[in-house]
Amino acid sequence: MFEPSNDSSTAQERSILKKLRVWIAALAVACLVAGIGIGAMLSGKPAIAQNEVQIARAPEALSASFAEIARRVEPAVVNIETLQSTSDFGDNNEDKDDPPSNNPLLDMFRRQQRIPARGVGSGFIVSSKGYILTNEHVIADAMRIIVGLQSGEKYRGRVVGVDSETDVAVIKIDAPQDLPTVTLGDSNAAQVGDWVLAMGSPFGLDQTVTAGIISKKERESPSFNLFQRFLQTDAAINRGNSGGPLVNMRGEVIGMNSQIATSTGDYNGIGFALPANETSFVYKQLVAQGKVKRGYLGVSLESVHDRD
Repeated sequence: MFEPSNDSSTAQERSILKKLRVWIAALAVACLVAGIGIGAMLSGKPAIAQNEVQIARAPEALSASFAEIARRVEPAVVNIETLQSTSDFGDNNEDKDDPPSNNPLLDMFRRQQRIPARGVGSGFIVSSKGYILTNEHVIADAMRIIVGLQSGEKYRGRVVGVDSETDVAVIKIDAPQDLPTVTLGDSNAAQVGDWVLAMGSPFGLDQTVTAGIISKKERESPSFNLFQRFLQTDAAINRGNSGGPLVNMRGEVIGMNSQIATSTGDYNGIGFALPANETSFVYKQLVAQGKVKRGYLGVSLESVHDRD
């Protein structure tokens, strides 16, 4: 009776083990590839969901930013009411264009006291001691200046100095306590497209906030002064907003709302703010010496006549 040799049996076992190892390796590779694919799919879904959440929350985040900036800046924004002087104001002033008539009753009515003009504007506190920046045209010819704070308190304001070249004025109120202030930012760092908030008292509606973007920098116009290079914005600016702050998304004042381009007298989508860097320069000089000194370099021409 013959028995298989041990060498033949060992060779078969080796062949089977070799094939088994190949199959195990192939299965391992297949599992690895499948695992990588499944992992990528699973990791991709949360990323997409996270992006969707971020997009959904973007408007909410912007709204929260606006609210936070308004909360921080509004306490330093003031309402300014003025009583404007008029040339015919007073009991004894007569209209020079209307000479006395033969009717005493008519002359009496002409001599009656005229109602002075009232104005409204905005401003912002830049010193805790009560120094306030506004436009010169807001307080021009004012007999009386009343400054209203967010708290409801009202104080008489006095003019510290004005600069007609930039339409900037500094007024001061004397409050018994330190007042909230704004921070003047670097207006040169502002970029076209940046979000901004305009604050003030349009039509006498104090503590009003509107939003927009910087539309243009260094805006010039034939009707503006040489020293006025404005930040243009589409944030709503109306009558009464003059002198109020234009604020960036860090809560810094980068401009003073000063002018609007309009065909109706009201907001048409184009407003102009004097940059904060220029405003700061004027403010420091007005507080220090009551006026602004500027140097210039140029040439003047004269006719030259030949002499015999």
